[in-house]
Amino acid sequence: MKQWYEYPALRDKETFLCMLRKGMTCEEIAEETGCSVSAVHTAEKRHRLRKPVIIMSEELRRKLEL
Repeated sequence: MKQWYEYPALRDKETFLCMLRKGMTCEEIAEETGCSVSAVHTAEKRHRLRKPVIIMSEELRRKLEL
């Protein structure tokens, strides 16, 4: 089994942060990078990152998509 740092997208903090900022879930990141969800969680901890939490109404979400 590969370690989290053996996946370039997880090892590079900026690339990983970009994925989180896009709003990707840990499951989506794992699927895209080909690793396990636990590897994504470990990378999150090792880089000392937290997924940004943004709470917005559906109306605002639709406006932002335009």
